[in-house]
Amino acid sequence: MRIELRHMVAAGLGLGGPVAWGVASGRPAPGTLAAIGALAVSGLFRNEARPGLVHGAAAVAGTAVAGFAGVVVAGRGWLTAVAVVLIAGLLAVAGGISRPMAEHSTRFIVLMVISTGVAKGVEPVAAAVLFAGGAAWGLLVTALCLHARKGPAEPGEPRPAPPPARALLRRWWRTLGSAPGWQYTIRLTTCLAAAEAVGLLWPQPAASWIAVTVVIVVRRRLDGAARRSVERAAGTAAGVVAGSAVLLWVPPSWLFVLLVAALAAVRPMLKERNYTLYATVMTPLVLLLMESGARVPPATIGYRLADTAIGCVLALGLGYLPWVVRRERSARAVVG
Repeated sequence: MRIELRHMVAAGLGLGGPVAWGVASGRPAPGTLAAIGALAVSGLFRNEARPGLVHGAAAVAGTAVAGFAGVVVAGRGWLTAVAVVLIAGLLAVAGGISRPMAEHSTRFIVLMVISTGVAKGVEPVAAAVLFAGGAAWGLLVTALCLHARKGPAEPGEPRPAPPPARALLRRWWRTLGSAPGWQYTIRLTTCLAAAEAVGLLWPQPAASWIAVTVVIVVRRRLDGAARRSVERAAGTAAGVVAGSAVLLWVPPSWLFVLLVAALAAVRPMLKERNYTLYATVMTPLVLLLMESGARVPPATIGYRLADTAIGCVLALGLGYLPWVVRRERSARAVVG
């Protein structure tokens, strides 16, 4: 899809607005929580001529539930680890129903894991309200910027009608009877379980970032996985370095707002052109929102860099390489 200035404006206002509200009200933390909710739905409906009210409401509700779940299970030791892995596993299985379900379930998992890292001092209901408010704001800005123009819609190929829900469910049920139907679920939960275990066995301020790195790097498709996962891991590592430098510097409040808005604005363009650069921008954006722009001790930043390396190693070593090697061997056996 061609990325235009209006897409970048929508993304920048969608995240910059809640952060600006938090700074103006003297409560930056609620503003950044709302911005995380907006981030969860950023770009969700930009391919649709008119985002449906039902779909928008479902996205807002899903964002609220994901944030609520993450805050509720956070800080409970091994119970947190088990809950995160189980919820992520169930959602990964459900994501196999259709492509939209895969996208929604992935967003839910990422937001839930991020929420476990921002849960300190936040009530679950308050977090859910802020996430939902940010998501609603993000969708409203998207609708105003992208879909308020009069005249003919952008030219494009007509979309085929989606298959009936019953057909999707039957196909999904058949895939669960074969090993490939469980592949992504096994890959994701194995990596998440390892990430949570490392975080518990090595107590430190930024342990949740290991799991965040895992869910950023591990994706459902294995096609071209080696290259994409390395690009995503490299971009994530570079983004942590950039974000950590900003957190050491501690920019003034309004400069922080502009920085968040600028990073959010360039995301749509980079996602279409270069995934390494996209991850390099996305990662510091998430870091800034998780820390609310506050100064982070150098020791914590050191932990964050180490956690990024651990998360990337787990994602590549458990979530990709063994599966890619196994698939290539199977393909050679079939050809032979």
